[in-house]
Amino acid sequence: MAAAGWLRRAAAAMPRLPSGLPLIPPPPPAPLTEAQSLVVPGLGAAAGPAMELMAVPKKKVSKYKKGLRNGPKALKPVPVIVRCRCCGRVKLPHFYCCSGERGNPSESSS
Repeated sequence: MAAAGWLRRAAAAMPRLPSGLPLIPPPPPAPLTEAQSLVVPGLGAAAGPAMELMAVPKKKVSKYKKGLRNGPKALKPVPVIVRCRCCGRVKLPHFYCCSGERGNPSESSS
């Protein structure tokens, strides 16, 4: 009879739906098979116990050290004024000068 009392108390403590029926908990999930084993993205299925670890810096790199390392990568100033290859006049880069004619651009032969 002691088992019946325990069962009655467990049933009373169980949450119920508004219709009065007891709420049945969902069944526990099935254990994973070998094919469904947990796969970490990026490591592939064959990673297994030998995980590939990435390099991590031991200390933060200061702004000064970072500046020393990245200094040669800075943009260099470009020449603002260049000479035309054909006539030798001073012009801005990527601007039209004399259409490639040799000699004086003011002399136009028609």
